[in-house]
Amino acid sequence: MKKNILLIIGFLAPFFIQAQIDAASATSDIPLDEEGHIRYKEVVKEPAGQKELFKRCVKWINKEYKSPSSVTPTRDMVNGKIVIRHTFRLKNTLESGTAVDAGDVMYEMTIRFKDNRYRVEMTNFILKKTSRTHAERWLDKSDSMYNPEYIKQLDEFARKQIASLKEGMKPAKVYKEEDW
Repeated sequence: MKKNILLIIGFLAPFFIQAQIDAASATSDIPLDEEGHIRYKEVVKEPAGQKELFKRCVKWINKEYKSPSSVTPTRDMVNGKIVIRHTFRLKNTLESGTAVDAGDVMYEMTIRFKDNRYRVEMTNFILKKTSRTHAERWLDKSDSMYNPEYIKQLDEFARKQIASLKEGMKPAKVYKEEDW
């Protein structure tokens, strides 16, 4: 009997250990600022003038968002600044494997432009439900809101958006017309 119990524990132990490793790794790569707030921040060098980078960003926004004018409360070409306020949806995976909606997360993306570079910052991640909850609570293991799966989804979304922006900010390919 003891032998069977030890075999069962030995068989199940790697699954529990893997779950703990996944939860820890989901929260370890999250960029935090000095105040402990989630802040994705990157400066990207792109050869172009400030106005050209601004125009490329507007083009990316128009392609990326369904209602571009409503998600950009600030479009200041003179000072080289665009602010995007938008939401993305979280998912919960039930024991059956079915994914269900878990709520919307509001965020703010600020893009500032200078000649030959731009800076993107994603901040103010807030879960929008009956009351608004700061996403940083999902990082605190002692908090009842601790949820490494939500943090993982937030991280994947933020990194995907920044990668998409970087791709959208590259100059359009110019095809030389054949002379025939």
